[in-house]
Amino acid sequence: MDDQTLLCLLQTDAEQGMRQMIHIYGPAVHKICASFLAGRPREELEEAEADVFVRLWKYRGSVRLSETYPLRSYLFAIARNVSKDRLHRTRPDTLSLEAALEDGIEPEAPDNTEEAAADGWLKDAVAASVAELDEPARSIFRERYYERRGVKEIAARLGLPEKKVENILHRDRVKLRSILAEKGVTSYEEFEK
Repeated sequence: MDDQTLLCLLQTDAEQGMRQMIHIYGPAVHKICASFLAGRPREELEEAEADVFVRLWKYRGSVRLSETYPLRSYLFAIARNVSKDRLHRTRPDTLSLEAALEDGIEPEAPDNTEEAAADGWLKDAVAASVAELDEPARSIFRERYYERRGVKEIAARLGLPEKKVENILHRDRVKLRSILAEKGVTSYEEFEK
């Protein structure tokens, strides 16, 4: 079932539309929420997952689908935001290791668990997205944004004209935004430079 049909079903038959939505996107929403809420009680994770679909249903009339921003991008962004909101609203004194292990997650214990979870998820999403680019774009992005090299240095290292490196960075930013949007990343400040 394509996104537009699924969204129409959600608008015309909320129960059936929601059932299909949860069937198709439930596992991915669970994974996103679990990555942010590692160590939290299972009930909180389940509530967050439910909140994602309720929020989508509530704002179903304002969803505008496109090739670069499909339905899953909306859901993944909502999942990320709902999870982050929960982290900021309730900060437990201790994390439940049992709950995390039940969810299949082995949490680390950094100083700021909430920010570490968000940063880890974002870094993983960006790294996976960059890996989806073709060469030489993949190498250029890695050198530019991970190794912080300038265009001139990248061009010299890869044996390419500077203008070609600039063009690849400009052209493939659009492609990278699309890939990231599919993963629920909607903030691109780092790639604007």
